[in-house]
Amino acid sequence: MHNSHISIKWLIYTFLIGLSANACFSILTISLVNFSPFPFFTLFFSINHFYRLYIHEANNESSIRPAWVSFFIGIFSYSAFIGAMHPELGSNFLSITCTFILVIWLIYKLMFSKTIENK
Repeated sequence: MHNSHISIKWLIYTFLIGLSANACFSILTISLVNFSPFPFFTLFFSINHFYRLYIHEANNESSIRPAWVSFFIGIFSYSAFIGAMHPELGSNFLSITCTFILVIWLIYKLMFSKTIENK
């Protein structure tokens, strides 16, 4: 097994980006969701900080797949939250199932990788 470094900051920022992107999309498209400017601020600042982190951490290729998984966990978890808050929008079984599968994969990846980088 090769020496891999998974950055926890990448996972946190990509989760926030996915969560706030889906919140912004839901605010703009679903009439039951009240308008709030905070998801837009969160999206802007999390993308800004993630880009700065991406520039400073060159050669962090082992964090790319877990970061994408974290992004989709954010998207699907907000969809599940909206489905739980407004059951008249339909079933949230698919979003809960996708979130669960992606979380299991991410936990597996974090547990069995060589090292986890916190810096």
